[in-house]
Amino acid sequence: MSCNTKRNLYVLCRESNDPKLKTYYRNYCKILSKVIISAKKMYYNNKLANSSNKSKITWSIIKTITNNKKNCNNILMMQIDGKVTTHYQTIAEKCNHYYISVPDNITNNKSINNTTDNSNKINPLNYSYSAFKQSFTKMTVKKLLLTK
Repeated sequence: MSCNTKRNLYVLCRESNDPKLKTYYRNYCKILSKVIISAKKMYYNNKLANSSNKSKITWSIIKTITNNKKNCNNILMMQIDGKVTTHYQTIAEKCNHYYISVPDNITNNKSINNTTDNSNKINPLNYSYSAFKQSFTKMTVKKLLLTK
């Protein structure tokens, strides 16, 4: 069983109209897929069985299978006032300024028509404004994430 044999059978099937050969090729592909899956299972089971840190190896296997690798070279860049910057604090301040100004822009550009007495209802624009009014720094976000 090998992928090379599968490839050779594929070339033969493409050039031939023999239904038996095509059936044999389909069956070969199914069997080869099962063999590959069982070989991967055996490989990962052996890797887990021989490791001392099961959780670390488990996550390593998951990352390998899902092809999820960290890319530490991501540098955040943003164009601010015509200049490209990579300074995190400047980028955070610009984002904060944008999100703080969104509710003001909405309320200045659109008037809200109150046909009935809505004094008891919460105005979503006021809620949005109050939610984004405070600036979030890296430490603020870290504290929010660490609180339970």
